Amino acid sequence: METVLMTASEKRKPADLLIVGFFENEKLSKEMVQLEPDFSKAAQAALERKRFSGKSAQTFSSYSEQYQEAAEIMMLGLGEKKKYGVTGFRQAAGNIIKAAKRTKAKTVRVLLDTFLAGGVHLEQAAGIISEISILASYEFKCYKTKTDEEDKKEPVAKLEMLALKKPGGNAIQRRMEWNRVVAQGVILARDFINEPANVMNADKLSEEAKKLAVQKKIHCEILHLPQLKQLKMGGILAVNQGSRTPPALVILEYGKNYQKKGTVCLVGKGVTFDTGGISLKPSKDMDKMKYDMSGAAAVIATLGVVADLKLPVHVIGLAPLVENMVAEDPQRPGDIIRMYNGKTVEVLNTDAEGRLILGDALSYAEKYHPKAILDIATLTGSCAATFGDKAIGLLGTDARLLARVKKAGEETGERCWELPLWDEYAESIKGLHADINNIGGPYAGTITATMFLKEFVPAGTPWAHLDIAGTAWSEGNRPDCPKGAAGAGVRLFARFLTNWAGK
Repeated sequence: METVLMTASEKRKPADLLIVGFFENEKLSKEMVQLEPDFSKAAQAALERKRFSGKSAQTFSSYSEQYQEAAEIMMLGLGEKKKYGVTGFRQAAGNIIKAAKRTKAKTVRVLLDTFLAGGVHLEQAAGIISEISILASYEFKCYKTKTDEEDKKEPVAKLEMLALKKPGGNAIQRRMEWNRVVAQGVILARDFINEPANVMNADKLSEEAKKLAVQKKIHCEILHLPQLKQLKMGGILAVNQGSRTPPALVILEYGKNYQKKGTVCLVGKGVTFDTGGISLKPSKDMDKMKYDMSGAAAVIATLGVVADLKLPVHVIGLAPLVENMVAEDPQRPGDIIRMYNGKTVEVLNTDAEGRLILGDALSYAEKYHPKAILDIATLTGSCAATFGDKAIGLLGTDARLLARVKKAGEETGERCWELPLWDEYAESIKGLHADINNIGGPYAGTITATMFLKEFVPAGTPWAHLDIAGTAWSEGNRPDCPKGAAGAGVRLFARFLTNWAGK
């Protein structure tokens, strides 16, 4: 779908559909009345007869060959104006694409000015629509047999954003391009995650990372089983020992020339399928466990985005890749393993495996002397139970870094909520026969899991942990995402690194 920005002074042909934003219990704007007087009369009648009130996602359409901008005009409800903001606009942008697809319009025009309220400005709105138009159009159907009905589908070809006031400078075009690039990164991550686990194992994802590195001119190194054994990465080796597919540690590097500005390390959990091991998961929803590599997918995709954006920043991406299976010789509850940094761990539950592979990767990050480390993982069911799919769980050791992450989340719609990481929580993971246990007690699971990770973060390095267990998978069709992988973290990371680079 092509997205373009146009102004009222430009000559333009009628579109198939014009979409106008409308706040609940408000009056028709003067701009709307002047632009489309005939439609405004129909809309006013609908308001008076309470056919339409402007509730969120509510629509009212009218069709006439007499209309100037499009033969069909639709008012889209935005809800109460006092509650409207960037989050509300993101939902509206998804509903715009949804409505466009439903009406089978080829060319859709959006009167952008009618969506600007609650702190949403023109540049931001144009960028978000450019992004959402890509994300909302996503489908993963490479394994579906095509039907005649599928072939007959005609997607929206062009989305025009009409701004009545002429925007100044090139900033708006740069913003739209930024959002487009980032959205493509999200799509790549979704594709990785939606692939079935019999296809997207450690070998395949390593190959995809290498392919991306060649395309984007990123340095790529893959540590395979012999190197992992030589380095004594006990966490990665133990989790994967029940799988026939060997493990790997993907290392991507971008922007070495900018090393003096400080290195940022991104670390992503990559469990390509998680049975839970001997601590077997329930069968319900186990098919979703292919999404347990969402963190690794986000890190790999983000490195591609950073390269496309040409950000002046040095970034290292680390993605430990394993499969947690029960075949042959899996690790057992009660096993004691020695991690890469030398600490010993008693494995009380083999389904708490993500923290083991992240522990090795976090320790390994020390060799790059990072100024900041951010890790991302579908780590705990506790986080999903706490926040659902509405927020990313955020914990860490540096208040300034956490504030930067939260800011990036607010700016991209990937909101984070901080949980405490008080020293007292470390008591619950103290080991009896080893230095630490891989699980704590029955409560505060997200926090105790993060306390475990803290044991492997290089001393003195600012670090933030993002738990995306609830946000990485969409349980139903959302305005910006169909059911399946969400590609969580890519937008947040891209904005964080853009801000870090001072762009």
